[in-house]
Amino acid sequence: MAQSHFVPKDQLFRQLNDIIATRDTGLLTILTESNRSIFLRFSRGKLTRLYCRSGEAGEAIQMLAEGSMVKFTYANAPEDDQPEFMPTDSFMQLIDPGGDGGAPGAPGPVLSGSNLPVSDPIRAQMLEIAIEYVGVVAEMIVDEAFEDGRNVARAIEYIADAIPDPTQADAFRDAAHEHFSSIDI
Repeated sequence: MAQSHFVPKDQLFRQLNDIIATRDTGLLTILTESNRSIFLRFSRGKLTRLYCRSGEAGEAIQMLAEGSMVKFTYANAPEDDQPEFMPTDSFMQLIDPGGDGGAPGAPGPVLSGSNLPVSDPIRAQMLEIAIEYVGVVAEMIVDEAFEDGRNVARAIEYIADAIPDPTQADAFRDAAHEHFSSIDI
């Protein structure tokens, strides 16, 4: 589901509850009224990753708790082998305006994994290509694609598998192979 205009946050809550109830696997991209992006990764209904530009999960949760209007997009993605980031019921309580988890002084969760800025030139180039085909979630997908020492060819396939539209996936694959043709992939 893609929202072209800002909608009340309760629509986001309905989407989150649906993901959790149906044990869905995918990426949820959220844009707040203050133009801050937040990415949530679900695997079988469990929240496995939470990311925002600062890399601070607590800040992302606070942005979601404080805002009243959001835009969001959900896309199916391959299952994630990461452990559960935090229980989904705890997450929902933290971002729910009526919840008490966002009280000042409450300790924020620690973000699992490394979301350091892209400093590897190959990753940076892959990110540029991926953004054309998957949009703002490209950064998270590219990070996942290079986990566990994946080489360029395996990273290309991982990213292509995360693109729900087969035509777009093939177009990404072709563009990436063409761009990295000078590397032995």
